[in-house]
Amino acid sequence: MRFTVLAAMTALGWATQPAIASPTAPLLTLEEAVARSVQGSPLLDAREASIAASGAGVDQARARPNPELEVEFENFTGSGRYSDFGSTETTISYRQTLERGTKRRARTALAEADQGIARLERTRSTAEVAFETQKAWSAVLEAEASLRDAKERLRLAEDLAGIVRHRVEAARDPLAAGLKADNKVAAALVGVDQNRLRLEAARAALAARWEGDAAEVAVDATAFFRMQEGPAGSGAPDLVVSEARIERAAKAYELEKARAKQDPTIGVGMRRFEDGGEVAGLVSFSIPLAFFDKNRGNINKAMAERQEAQFLLAEDRRRHAAALRAARAEQDAARAEALAIRDDMIPRAAEAARGARDGYDRGAFAYLDVADAQHELADLRTREIAALKKFHAAQAVIDRLTGRWISSDAAQEF
Repeated sequence: MRFTVLAAMTALGWATQPAIASPTAPLLTLEEAVARSVQGSPLLDAREASIAASGAGVDQARARPNPELEVEFENFTGSGRYSDFGSTETTISYRQTLERGTKRRARTALAEADQGIARLERTRSTAEVAFETQKAWSAVLEAEASLRDAKERLRLAEDLAGIVRHRVEAARDPLAAGLKADNKVAAALVGVDQNRLRLEAARAALAARWEGDAAEVAVDATAFFRMQEGPAGSGAPDLVVSEARIERAAKAYELEKARAKQDPTIGVGMRRFEDGGEVAGLVSFSIPLAFFDKNRGNINKAMAERQEAQFLLAEDRRRHAAALRAARAEQDAARAEALAIRDDMIPRAAEAARGARDGYDRGAFAYLDVADAQHELADLRTREIAALKKFHAAQAVIDRLTGRWISSDAAQEF
């Protein structure tokens, strides 16, 4: 007779119910954990400062060249007729450099591209903070499941030890069987203590993401067994940044081409002659002669950097696709393994363990038969937890790569 998985797990105390939490601590969802981590992240504060800095860079890029005011004194000292200030010539002039071509526009476009990248870097950092929080949240779920597994091992060991004790007292089993059963109980107690410490550490690690109190971290442990996939993201934050870097490199190339044009300087002024008190106006014009420096090196450099950004985007896309395929394959394999263990292997092992224990109580089986059957069942539960852990780890990677946390409703609060 084949038991359903729920009936078998309930009969052996392995129903997927949440661990007992503090009655004053509401259950913390993954979305809430991510929101708290994002709101309290110094990394994202740093990204905000970077956005502000790039905004200041845009303002600076829009500024025109400053004019120049020049005061010049000639012939104010010397010999002969120039030995005093009677022949001094005083010139006051105002000069302005005129940017040719599209320098200012190209310079502003480059600064705006830097600002756009700063915003995208903040988005990518948001995804990274959410990814680390999701892993920490899953670790709490896994620790909860492992603790329940350890408690169930202890319960079964204590039940079997009670049966063995009665049989030893009735001289139906040797004293060694009782010692072995007591050792199983002692080992199970150690396992419970170890897993309780693991759970406390996992809660503390999750709460540390927002400098919270570990005692307030209570999760719905059934989420670990449901194997729910997250909502699909609308983009890959890493690839978006790489694409923006190509745009930035193109803007840098345009700016270097604009800088190859020489800027003239126009000046106007007035000159006063002390000898006679006459004044005269003047106009000046100057422009650099591009005989040697035509900015060719910087233009070629910007062109190469644009090609580099294009190649890096192609490589990022290749790696992203490979990582996403690997994560989805890992998740599918973990789901298949967990379901096979839960729906097929555990029910049969549970039935075998129950039969062995009942038979041992009637004297039909030896102690080792019961111990082996319970050990096999416990190992299957541990394998199920390991498979579920792989599933949730793969889900965190998929959410990170597809940008779940930058497109969901929860992310709108960020």
